[in-house]
Amino acid sequence: MWERIREKFEKYPSQIAVAKEFLRLGISIRDGRPFCGDIELVPTKIAEAVGVDRKVVVMAIQNIESDDELRKVFSSLKPVANISEVARILGFGVLEVYADSQKPGIVAGITNILAGEGISIRYLLAEDPELSVESKLTVVTETKIPGRLVDDFLRIPGVQKIVIS
Repeated sequence: MWERIREKFEKYPSQIAVAKEFLRLGISIRDGRPFCGDIELVPTKIAEAVGVDRKVVVMAIQNIESDDELRKVFSSLKPVANISEVARILGFGVLEVYADSQKPGIVAGITNILAGEGISIRYLLAEDPELSVESKLTVVTETKIPGRLVDDFLRIPGVQKIVIS
């Protein structure tokens, strides 16, 4: 998919930034307009948030709409809530795993360790390294995660750093 987006916007790096933000936040494009769920967004505010001119946002939307494949993808997007900050306030456990996204088995390794400890998972979000600064897996658990598990998590191939809160 990224290759297709890069190809479509190769002459317009500012539009790539807009398309990335749409994907990262789940902003869909329907009938030439941007939406977060069912709420229509204003291109001016998107432009301010991304740090581009409003016309760049409008042109990115037009480019997406003019391509059948991209239109199908972007019209199907839905927002995803990252509840990790709220989870901390509510007293749930939060595990952030920074890892090499190309290594298979990271999610399985993490969930196996948690299951072995009898810790129930409430929410799991793996961020796409193409959209985020770092490849990160966020796991929200029913209970706090014991610090003694850090070494177990770090033994999983590809895991580089663990943050427990």
